[in-house]
Amino acid sequence: MSQPRRDAFRVLQESETGPALLESSLARHLEKAQPRERAFATNLIFAVLRNRLYLDHLIAAHLDRPPSKLDLPVLTVLRLGAAEAALMSTPAHAVVSAAVELAKATPARRGQKLINAVLRRVVRDWPNTPMPGPEANPVERLSLIYSHPAWLVAELLAQHPEAVVEEWLRANQAQPPLTLRANPARSSCGDLAAGLAKFVAEVRPHPLSPEGLMLRGAKLPAAQLPGFAEGLFSIQDAAAQAVSHLLGVEPGMAVADICAGAGGKTGHLAALLRGQGSLLAADPSPGRVRALRENLGRLGVQWVKVKQADAQALKGVAGQFDRVLVDAPCSGLGVCGRRPDVRWRRTPDDPARLAELQLDLAAKAAEMLRAGGAMLYATCTVTRTENQEVVAALLARCPGLRLEWPQDLAPELRACIGDDGYFRTMPQRDDADAFFAARLVKE
Repeated sequence: MSQPRRDAFRVLQESETGPALLESSLARHLEKAQPRERAFATNLIFAVLRNRLYLDHLIAAHLDRPPSKLDLPVLTVLRLGAAEAALMSTPAHAVVSAAVELAKATPARRGQKLINAVLRRVVRDWPNTPMPGPEANPVERLSLIYSHPAWLVAELLAQHPEAVVEEWLRANQAQPPLTLRANPARSSCGDLAAGLAKFVAEVRPHPLSPEGLMLRGAKLPAAQLPGFAEGLFSIQDAAAQAVSHLLGVEPGMAVADICAGAGGKTGHLAALLRGQGSLLAADPSPGRVRALRENLGRLGVQWVKVKQADAQALKGVAGQFDRVLVDAPCSGLGVCGRRPDVRWRRTPDDPARLAELQLDLAAKAAEMLRAGGAMLYATCTVTRTENQEVVAALLARCPGLRLEWPQDLAPELRACIGDDGYFRTMPQRDDADAFFAARLVKE
């Protein structure tokens, strides 16, 4: 029995049935695996998640019912087998035998005969399975070829030309770069790059952030690279790093991060303040607050005020801050290249549901600002409902706000501001997740 395939099966089952995020499932199930086995299982998991609709299309060609009607364990084994056949270098005869063995060792055992029969035909016929051509409906074509939900493709096509959407989807199917943020209190980008050079195939600066380094071909998991435990750097996407620069923080300011999470942006804001001023970081989750404290401790940042609290319940904060960051809870669809499970976890109803919370948090941030202060509303998603529509609703609710960017904004960041005045990153253009941001100044 192949342990990597069994681990891949378990992670994929969890991604369909449980609340656990992909990172935690990978850590839990692959923690004790040998490096080669961990790499094989990880590649297999990501191949299935990134290509799920395409794999179901290959499977459906040899079924008398939609794949969704199969028991989930049986469908998971079929997806794993189809991924090995069509996307990986596993020999054809090994695909079928490995899948049958996997079925015997999992709840898919009752579907062994079906798995055997279907995968034999998939292995033989997958290169000739018909796909939509250029004349097909663009939503149907792009959704199937690039394995993104049709409702998400339709949302993107409503905002961008078809060619741009196709580039965006294609970029999501590739392995994104690993991006680090140097901790200037303990290392420079140059020194950090030199120290990492022998552990990666390539390391170079990222244009979206002066502290950012983009790595490809890392020989170790990011948290095992030299310098991480010592707080020389954080693991943070370049678009997330850009967010802190967009806020326009200067030493001596009173700053609040009211959706701090595990503290990636909090640590960056602290670095930009250089220990001068004050920084409040709030999050309602006990687990995230623990991670926030651990991250700040690793970076050597002891002076940040951390509160486990819902931002809307914060007392005595009206008019107290020069800068407020709202890294709003969102559908996360801008990171579905890095975390492909996200695209399957979301539904078309999620953006509207989340927008209500996002608007309330943004309004709280506006209340916390001093006159002349600025807030940044940011998300890592791409839906209009959670992005420009939330900002429009906020401006209607708080008429004393205006959209305004810092005068000294770096040219690379200013280039990401569209004709509508909003900041957006795109994976195919920026080697970064898709983020949205609006900076609002209080009169």
